[in-house]
Amino acid sequence: HKCKLHINQYFSSEIDKYAIIISNNNHKDIIRLGDIRQIDTKTLPKIDILIGGSPCQDLSISKQNRKGLQGSRSVLFYEYCRILNEINPRYFILENVASMSKVDKEIISQELKVQPILLDASLVSAQRRKRLFWTNIKNIQLPHDRNISLQSILEDGTALYNKSYCIDANYHKGGPVS
Repeated sequence: HKCKLHINQYFSSEIDKYAIIISNNNHKDIIRLGDIRQIDTKTLPKIDILIGGSPCQDLSISKQNRKGLQGSRSVLFYEYCRILNEINPRYFILENVASMSKVDKEIISQELKVQPILLDASLVSAQRRKRLFWTNIKNIQLPHDRNISLQSILEDGTALYNKSYCIDANYHKGGPVS
């Protein structure tokens, strides 16, 4: 099911140049706010939904000696919380890796006052990628499995596996299994 929303304005604080290129191709009228640490929320209009996620490198199991929410990238979660508290939107959604430590998951849940929902992207894509979503939107239901395989999205050739895997701690073990 598609969510039919009328978007008046779309603000973004993305700073990764490649993510900006992709988002510009999909949403030409994005209002770029720059680095989240520099956003003055007093200059923003009323915002109905805040969607975000801090970089996952410090939370992911794929990083040795991960620093969790205190890491230089994932600490941006607290900037998301600042923006959330200052603009007080009607709804919010926060996403991040499911492989984070139990302690970090609990901290995020306490800060946002909701428990996460686990979603594996394999339900709606040809990739296995487990993520946690925290939201205050009620009655969220997981999407139905669309049974999308790597083979079904290839223009030609043969897929070695049914689903693709993101590079993670198991990558060095010879790749995924169907």
